[in-house]
Order: sequence, then structure tokens, then C-alpha cells
Amino acid sequence: MTILVAVKKNGRIWMGADRITTFGSEYSTDLVNASKIIKLKHAYLATSGYTLLDNIIEHLYEHNHKMMESEFKNRAQVFQFFLDMYNEMKKTYTLVDTGKETYAGIYNVFLLVTPKSIYGISNNLSVHEYDRYAAKGAGSDYSQGTLYALYELIDDGYELCRVALEAACHFSIYCKEPIDIIEVRASDFGQLEPGGYKSTGNGLQTIPNRSGMANFSLIQKKGLISKLQAKADSEKARSKNERAKKIKETSRSNGAQLKKRVDTKSGAKKKARSRAK
Repeated sequence: MTILVAVKKNGRIWMGADRITTFGSEYSTDLVNASKIIKLKHAYLATSGYTLLDNIIEHLYEHNHKMMESEFKNRAQVFQFFLDMYNEMKKTYTLVDTGKETYAGIYNVFLLVTPKSIYGISNNLSVHEYDRYAAKGAGSDYSQGTLYALYELIDDGYELCRVALEAACHFSIYCKEPIDIIEVRASDFGQLEPGGYKSTGNGLQTIPNRSGMANFSLIQKKGLISKLQAKADSEKARSKNERAKKIKETSRSNGAQLKKRVDTKSGAKKKARSRAK
């Protein structure tokens, strides 16, 4: 199994994955080309699920299939890429079990990341674009919870990606270090690499062990505490303002109702005096 994470922060995008590969009751983290981050001509791609999909993408890459020219400029182009791959699986590889097909389906899920966008692809081929971050695969619940809690507190996209990956590796039995993280930069794209579909160059950083936030400097930790306190103060002030506003609105409403009752009584007295005359 696998955990995949992508984070967009301060105009930069980071992508990461763990290295575990399972074979029934066995697993390995030190296979050749074990990184799950695939470098296409115009994007990075990673998948969680059957490793067979990794073989298929490698084969298509090595044979310069036309789908490898996709620029992934929008959701439609991303969808077309995976639609082409699905059709190729049925036509060339005959690896889709037709007896179990529904509408469309691949067991795997994917993250596809360009220098501007983060796309998640579900196993039914539906494509979604994420504004700030995304996590796919085993342990994704833990990664998303980590990102939700820390996104506004940590400014470094690399650190956000790292901690989210580590959270999945810590809590999910299907995720395991080492983890790989790479920054997705426009300068890295534009051609297919002669070294193969996993030629990420020197940009890929591999972290062998979990460190959590223990390696944060004292300044970083103080900054986190300050942001947490500021957030708590902001929530407290907002709650106080909402209560004051509600009290004011209730007071105004009660005043209007009281005035209406007074006006009603006054009108009734005037009518009574008029009848008496």
C-alpha cells in the first residue's frame, strides 16, 4: 500500500510518498527505483494500489506513447490522460477483468501534480483539483487530519508534506518509511528524461526515519505556539463578538415588542375614551 501527499503553500508545491511495497504478507522498502514518484513530461505522478500500474506507466513511457505528451493544463486534460490509459489497458495489456467492470474502474488511486495544480484521481477515474493540499492511499485520513490541523500554522510546504507523510506511517500499518519528497518546479519539465520515468534528478529528498516535530528549532516552536495562541485569541474574540451581537439583537427585538405592546394599549385607551364621549 502507499501514502501520497501534495501540498501547495506560498506559491510553491511539494509532493511526497512512502516506499513500502507489499507482496501478500510480505513487504519491502528497498527495491530498485523504489520511489513512487514518476516524472512525466509535464507533471509528477504517483499511484497507490497495484504495482502493476507502475509497470504499465513505465512501459508506455519507454515506448513514447502519445499520452505522455499531455500538458495537464486543466482537469479535462488530466481526465483524458487516464481515459487513454484505461483504454490502453483494455486494448493492449488485457489486464482489466471484464467480468467485474462497472462503468469504468481501476483499483488504484493517483496524485498528479504540476507546478500550478494538484489533481486527485479516484479509482473510478473521476478527477478533482485541490486548492491547498491532498492525500491519497492508505493512511490518507491521518495525513489529511495533520494537514488540516497544521496548514495555517506552518509556512513551509516541505515540512507540512513531511509531517503528513510521517503521520500516515506512524498510524497506518500499510505505510512505512523511507519517505520521498520533491518540490514541483516548472524548470523540471518540458522533456522526457533519458534516464527513465523516475529520473527526478537531485530534487528528490529521501528521509529514512520519522522525526515528527522534534527537529523544529526553538524559534519555529515558539512561532507555532504564538500562532496557536493568536488563533485561540481570535476565536475567543469572535465568540465574544457573536454573543454581544446576539444580546444586542435580542435587546432590540425585546424593545420593539415592548413598544408595540405600549402602542397597542395606548390605542385601546384612546378608543375607549372616544366611545365614552
